[in-house]
Amino acid sequence: MSSLADYLSKKGFQLVKENEREKVIMDDFEFYIEDDKKILLPIPLPTGKESLDDLVSMGIKYARASRISQGLGGPLEYSISSTTLFVIKNFNSRKELEEKLIKALEGIESLRYFLWATIILFHST
Repeated sequence: MSSLADYLSKKGFQLVKENEREKVIMDDFEFYIEDDKKILLPIPLPTGKESLDDLVSMGIKYARASRISQGLGGPLEYSISSTTLFVIKNFNSRKELEEKLIKALEGIESLRYFLWATIILFHST
């Protein structure tokens, strides 16, 4: 198991081999690793046929992709396939990819705990 797989497992996430690429499965978001040096973060694009629940789910995916890409840093590339926008981050090596991805995911967890603590503080006052 790689350090990324260990990290993801400890957080309750999964790293799954899927044909020529790997898929990172989080609670409410999935993204891909290709060629050991590229992360693809999918963002669904609206078609005008979505229900309210679909739009909420799309918003969550957008927020996840946004926070992860912000943590990975630039430069970023973009690609559109059907109704999905892919935010793409290339790295020089698998090691660099894993280090930056773990750091980005840690940033999301830190923000989540801060937000929960803030909500609890305001509810208790």
